[in-house]
Amino acid sequence: MSSTLDEARRLRVLLDLNILDTATEERFDRITRMAARLFDVPMAFLSLVDADRLWFKSQVGFPFSETPADKTICSQVIRQDEMVVVNDAIHDARFADCPYVTGFPQVRFYAGMPIAYDGAYIGTFCLVDSVARAFDEEERALLRDLATMVANEVSAGALRAAQERQRRSDASVRALLEHLPDSVLLIDDAGVVVSCNPAAERLFGRAAASLHGQPAAVLLGVPESGLAPSPGAPLRFETRLVRPGGELAVEAALSAVEIDGRPHRVASIHDVTAHQAALEAGRAAEQLRRSYFRTATHELRTPMASILGFSELLTKRDYERDMARELLDIIHKQSTRLLSLINQMLDLARLEAGGPDEAIRALVSPLALASAAVEETVPAARKGDVSVDCGAAVPLVSANPGRVQQALGYVLDNALRYSKPGAPVSIVISASARDGRRGVGIAVRDAGIGMTPDQQAQMFDAFYRAGERPDVEGHGLGLRLVREIVLAHDGATDVMSLRGVGTTVTVWLPAGDAS
Repeated sequence: MSSTLDEARRLRVLLDLNILDTATEERFDRITRMAARLFDVPMAFLSLVDADRLWFKSQVGFPFSETPADKTICSQVIRQDEMVVVNDAIHDARFADCPYVTGFPQVRFYAGMPIAYDGAYIGTFCLVDSVARAFDEEERALLRDLATMVANEVSAGALRAAQERQRRSDASVRALLEHLPDSVLLIDDAGVVVSCNPAAERLFGRAAASLHGQPAAVLLGVPESGLAPSPGAPLRFETRLVRPGGELAVEAALSAVEIDGRPHRVASIHDVTAHQAALEAGRAAEQLRRSYFRTATHELRTPMASILGFSELLTKRDYERDMARELLDIIHKQSTRLLSLINQMLDLARLEAGGPDEAIRALVSPLALASAAVEETVPAARKGDVSVDCGAAVPLVSANPGRVQQALGYVLDNALRYSKPGAPVSIVISASARDGRRGVGIAVRDAGIGMTPDQQAQMFDAFYRAGERPDVEGHGLGLRLVREIVLAHDGATDVMSLRGVGTTVTVWLPAGDAS
């Protein structure tokens, strides 16, 4: 034990025991007291030899808890494989100059047995007297027995500590598995499930008892050959589980492990239904964006082509005043149409992006919003066709006044465009609860041409126009803006329409907090 490597390992074993600087323990003190009585010595102790000190885990008659390790008999004992007995230290050349021999406590007799653990000597069990004495074979045998008892207690303590660490580790693993959102199956070398966590019970819709003993390949819907991961590399695959209520898309990762010397496999299973749905929604949104871009390009190109074409005619030749005026009117009309389209596209982009301007809210009267929309949207010639009726006890709404007025204006404009002059258009405002929330319904009713179910299904799509009234101008963005504005206010839009009878569009907004 004299080499540097042996000493480093000895210290590592001692430190790993976590016994240094711990409280006294009766299991050791009992043996130390017994040794002092049996051998009739004033001092007995269990010393642990640290790098530069002796620390006494148990002692009788010695007033120190630790001493420097250099020039001590104990530090020499741990380098022996057998008991060390010194009958009279003052006459022993090895220890005559030891400070505990020349000074307090004037050691004369010493008998020490090295204490081994895990193949390393960690300390000594010693008898000490201040007078010289003999030590026969029977006494040596008795000291070996006591030292063996001490070593057994050290081993037992280490075993209990290891078991406690294992218990805590097992408890931590169990807690981790119980709270792990992913499902986990433990599969033995025969391919049978031997354990699972609560998430697996929920995923398969079965109790753990009914999963235990089941072939993992059957549960996962794959051939047995598909459950053979390579050492050190998890096997990943996607599959569909058949469970009560239908199939479920999952992603599984299979790893090879060894438990109690036998090969096992651990399957970690993750429900990817929501992920796949998100991917599908993302793909659908991307297709919608591309379609939107193609349509927007076409819608922008049409008025731009007219503007460029007619302005080019004006620049290349001189026209009579009336003809030039007609061409300028066309250019102005197409420019206005182009500006309106660009403004609507920008509004839609701003609404979808959000931002501080879109988050502006104020407590406003629904009647005031509807009246402002009528004033701004309805031409003077049709003011008499529009009526506004506000019920009693209508609460205020928390809204961006400009945006809600804009939405009501688009709905009102549609009602006027698709109904004949003189046909009534009514706005009815009433208190209305929805999903347990107080709110306000603002219904715009017309007696116009109405819509088919197919047209109603598409009416809020960007750039959608029914196309049955070529005289009705528009870009097909107004109702899409209505929907985005209402959704931004945590509201809803309902539509009722019958072909040839008319249409009612109701904008529902939640009541404001201070209503």
